[in-house]
Amino acid sequence: MGSVTNVTIKRALAAIATAALLLLLPTVLAACGSTDPGLSRSDVEEIVRAQMAAASAAPSPATAATREAREAPAPHRTAPVEYTQHFVSSAIEYYEANGLRATLDFYNSLESVDGQWYLFIYDEDDVIVAHATLPALVGMSASEIRGPNDYPTSLGIVAAASPDGGWFDYTYLNPARGVIEEKHVWAVRHDGLIFASGWYEVGPRKSDQPAYTQAFVEKALNLYDAIGREATVEYYNRQESIDGQWYMFIWDENDMMLAHAANPSLVGRHASEVLGPNNYPAGEATVAAAEETGNWFSYTYTNPDSGGVEAKHSWIVEHDGLIFGSGWYEAGPRKSDQPAYTQAFVERALNLYDVLGREATVEYYKTKESIDGPWYVFIIGMEDGLTIAHHNPAIIGRNPSLRIDSTGYFYGDDLLATTESGRWVSYTFDNPATGQEEVKHTWAVLHDGLIFCSGWYE
Repeated sequence: MGSVTNVTIKRALAAIATAALLLLLPTVLAACGSTDPGLSRSDVEEIVRAQMAAASAAPSPATAATREAREAPAPHRTAPVEYTQHFVSSAIEYYEANGLRATLDFYNSLESVDGQWYLFIYDEDDVIVAHATLPALVGMSASEIRGPNDYPTSLGIVAAASPDGGWFDYTYLNPARGVIEEKHVWAVRHDGLIFASGWYEVGPRKSDQPAYTQAFVEKALNLYDAIGREATVEYYNRQESIDGQWYMFIWDENDMMLAHAANPSLVGRHASEVLGPNNYPAGEATVAAAEETGNWFSYTYTNPDSGGVEAKHSWIVEHDGLIFGSGWYEAGPRKSDQPAYTQAFVERALNLYDVLGREATVEYYKTKESIDGPWYVFIIGMEDGLTIAHHNPAIIGRNPSLRIDSTGYFYGDDLLATTESGRWVSYTFDNPATGQEEVKHTWAVLHDGLIFCSGWYE
């Protein structure tokens, strides 16, 4: 970094130009004719000085535009985007007018702080050279400055900076409040330096799990857009990237797991190999659920913290050919609460159908692996009233409306009469686990022309 500013250089060039013209006076006089009584040497000198003064006084289009922008009223703080950009452009103007040394002195002083707006400057080597509110950061490289969970905040800022300016959002310590908040930074690369500032905003709390999850995934997308694929994947494969029960999982274009800090053994596996309890196709389902605008998918999975199987609610976004997801765990109903567990079991079947479609869902619920104790899903097609999925092949193709229990009750008719809100149907049936006739309580839900059923015996 040099202390010579563009303004100093321009002044030096003007002085050189003036001296050069004065040195050329003899040539000018000769060209005009040295015997011309109307044009003396002093007259020519006066003309040259006047022309130089006029040239230096006439603003260039760029200078005029800069002056016009400087004289325009500053945006109000209630418009933080515009105010932040104005704050940074004012710092660049200060640098142009006063040079680097004076700029660093000013923006390393608390005098430069404007409410929650303060400037931080990186040099050509991405080292912080000005930061009034956190002076301990001065002299540190961008690679050393990290936010909560070791998030590479400064690397993101440096990567997002451009001559036209770029935004980078992340979470960081608000020096004024002493708490972690969302930070929105505008960074401009100018004359080999980076000038940046931003404002803080209270983000969602972890108690608001859906909003916190979406913000967590958004930070991953911001990082990817700024520092690229390789560095983002490397970060989200590190244990430091885990934030309580929130961690990122990333799939590539071929449905291979790229990042999963909570379970590194999954990295490199295909989605079809990532299975939940009862071989539930969690990997394929999360890949299929992804949308560019984001989509929720709920299933059960092993909570790395507790080691138990819990309900997992994931927000999944497709971005630039990759799939980014994260979520939180929730203790679902226990098997001892048989009605609630049954309804949750059927709900997972509906979720699977919505993302994988009919064929894959039917094939899964035909397998023995899909059985969870007394719970299994059987599916009836409304178009012909026939069972299309059941772990017992002998049941497939039967019309349940013809089924009658030992009391003479045509329970199949009630199954077929269910609605999208679901209904309970109880009847006697042979329990395959005991071989005895027992009461079966079945929860049946109509969904997209199919009836999804499951229940328990007693």
